[in-house]
Amino acid sequence: MAEPLLAIDIDVSGLARLANGFAAAAKEVELEMEAAMTESGQWLTTRAAANTPVNYGLLRGSIQWPHGFELEKGGLMDILRGIVGAGDVKSATGVSTSTYVEFVEENTRPHWAPIQPLKLWAIRKLGDERAAYAVRWHIHLFGTRGAHMFRNAWLGGGKDAVKRIWEAVPRKVIERLRRSVR
Repeated sequence: MAEPLLAIDIDVSGLARLANGFAAAAKEVELEMEAAMTESGQWLTTRAAANTPVNYGLLRGSIQWPHGFELEKGGLMDILRGIVGAGDVKSATGVSTSTYVEFVEENTRPHWAPIQPLKLWAIRKLGDERAAYAVRWHIHLFGTRGAHMFRNAWLGGGKDAVKRIWEAVPRKVIERLRRSVR
């Protein structure tokens, strides 16, 4: 075999390191996005729980951030949706907090509320079990007013806090990459 007339050797090791750096950058972005979503969820969870009305404290205690998020579509770089909600804690009446959290959050239409939870509430708050019947009748006529603890958490600073948390992600990624290069 004949020697080539011209041979060019080009050192591409720098480009290989650059390509590997992009792969590392993607991982750093993913880590910072997960951290930002967790911080956002924890911030909102704390604020929503603080806004939650308390009888026995079961609903407030059930407000949680599941340490994660759902992918809305595709991969991590599409839309992330963090979920803050109530867990499945049973009340004294056997009703799960996750089943009634929406009724506490939102206004309800007039309805016949179950009497037993109202009796427990009336004893704790008013000292008279019989008051539960008047409260039940009021709910039957007018419904209930929602506490809007999740909405108020979002509108009462949550939106701005989450925005600040996410605006810091690019800077944090760059700092992570700087540290890894050294």
